[in-house]
Amino acid sequence: MKAKVCCIVSLVLVMAVIGAAPAAAQSVSKDQLVKYYKSCITKKITNCSAKTTLKTSRSVNLRRRADLATRQVTFFTTNKNMLIHEMVDQEIGQKNYKVDYYLNKRFNEIVK
Repeated sequence: MKAKVCCIVSLVLVMAVIGAAPAAAQSVSKDQLVKYYKSCITKKITNCSAKTTLKTSRSVNLRRRADLATRQVTFFTTNKNMLIHEMVDQEIGQKNYKVDYYLNKRFNEIVK
């Protein structure tokens, strides 16, 4: 019986320590977020620029994709600072998939 109580108490303590860990984590500064978002947008521009070479393809679908990539490059290049400030204000975080989702969503809202 005593062993059972000790086991339960130790499990509760471990769970309390694990639960408190995220609260004790350091918050990311605004400058770090701006630098991270800037690098994500630059990477997105680079990837889209590489896709613009498909304009000379014989495939209609690839030419459409190249056109979309060209519009994305233009959008992300001209609106880079606005997008960075919006992501900082909305606390998107430092997850690649969240940043990509936000950038694609904003592109589709504004351009299409």
